[in-house]
Amino acid sequence: MRFCFLVAAALAAVLGAARANGVMSEEPAGGLVFKKTDAIAIASEELFLSMDQVRVSYVYQSKAAATQNATISFPLPEVEIDDSPLGSFLFATQQSGDLRNYMKFAVTVDGKPVAPRLREVARLHGKDVTARLRAAGIPLIFLDKGQEAMRRAPKQVRDVLIREELFEKPNDPEPSSYSPRWKYQVVYQWEQAFPPGPTRVDIRYRPITGDGQDFGDFYSGPEATQRNCVDDAFRNALKRRRAAGKLGDRLTLGYVLKTAQHWSGPIGRFRLVVDKGRPENLVAFCPASAKKISDTQFEWTATNFSPERDIEVVFFIERGAEQ
Repeated sequence: MRFCFLVAAALAAVLGAARANGVMSEEPAGGLVFKKTDAIAIASEELFLSMDQVRVSYVYQSKAAATQNATISFPLPEVEIDDSPLGSFLFATQQSGDLRNYMKFAVTVDGKPVAPRLREVARLHGKDVTARLRAAGIPLIFLDKGQEAMRRAPKQVRDVLIREELFEKPNDPEPSSYSPRWKYQVVYQWEQAFPPGPTRVDIRYRPITGDGQDFGDFYSGPEATQRNCVDDAFRNALKRRRAAGKLGDRLTLGYVLKTAQHWSGPIGRFRLVVDKGRPENLVAFCPASAKKISDTQFEWTATNFSPERDIEVVFFIERGAEQ
């Protein structure tokens, strides 16, 4: 019996606005998802969220009498590959290593590293344009080599690619650079056997956080209470930092949690730890009943947990306490 598993990547729809106002929108990822089955349950899940790293450790429990074979997939979120803030950040910071692994994704199963195969995808308005670009000799990660390939291409080919809206229409007849319009995505896949009993899967990656300036006014309203469980203590601390000129950047971090509903039954044991980086920083997230366990970390635990909402964490960096 085979299942096709997906790790949900809830894609933010505000990247166009992000380019306009000079901020990066968050791109949340999340837990393993597949066609619902009664054969495999999540016995436990340990989730660690910080501005620099997301770590999640699952213990799956197979109740089937025979081994369940699965193709597990982890799609990284779609990203811009032009000179937008997000695209520039992702690829400018990848001077060493594989540019395609823009979230530094890594996975182990029962303590052993897994080398997943990698599939690259280019999408325009939700349509897969990977084959079209490759047929034209255009690299999916555009950057400098893409510019060279586009300039070398016959004018007829360039004109067709522009008409197909894969590139913005240039103002000059022979521009020195071209602006791609597709989004880039990598999907990691590996084969996994779930024998009867427990199987441990550990995943870690560098999150794509929303980046911006103050935005403190939003957190004085009721919407922030609902989305981030912002309370009066948080609002007062925000006001004090603003009055003292110590209110720095705001970062948001999303994590898709509702996908756990696709597994058999609730999560047996769930533990969430959020780390705000430095004691001076502020953090807010739901549930509001999370307890402080160190100068920078907060913990929330549950048993027989069926998540009904995803997680959105907001960090305010105190000026002078940047990471």
